[in-house]
Amino acid sequence: MIMENENKGYLLELISADGRNKSQKIFLNPKILYIPDVATQEILLLVDELKSKVNIDSQELTLALTNKNNGVSVNKESFLTNLLDAEMSSLMVKDLINIVRGYDMDEETNVCGW
Repeated sequence: MIMENENKGYLLELISADGRNKSQKIFLNPKILYIPDVATQEILLLVDELKSKVNIDSQELTLALTNKNNGVSVNKESFLTNLLDAEMSSLMVKDLINIVRGYDMDEETNVCGW
C-alpha cells in the first residue's frame, strides 16, 4: 500500500461582500507569503482580478486562507484601502498563515483528539 502524501497547498482567496465573486491562488508553500513584498504583490494580483469582475471600491471584502490538505480555513474582513496598504495587507496574510499553521500543529500534537 502506497501512502499518498501529495501537498494540495494553501488557497488564498479574496471574496466580494456578497460572496458571489472571488479571486484565488494556491500556494504549495505558504511560508513564501511571510515575505512582506511577496504577500503585498499577491494581494494586489487578487485585488486586480476581483476588480475585473465586480466593483469592490466600497465593499467589505473577505481575505481567506484554506489549508487544502485538511480543510482548515480562516478569514479576515477588510476594506480595499487596507488591502492596498502594503504593511496592512502583508500583516493580514501573516496572521492568517499563523492561525492556519497553529491549527495544523495542534492537529499533529493532539492525536487522541483532545
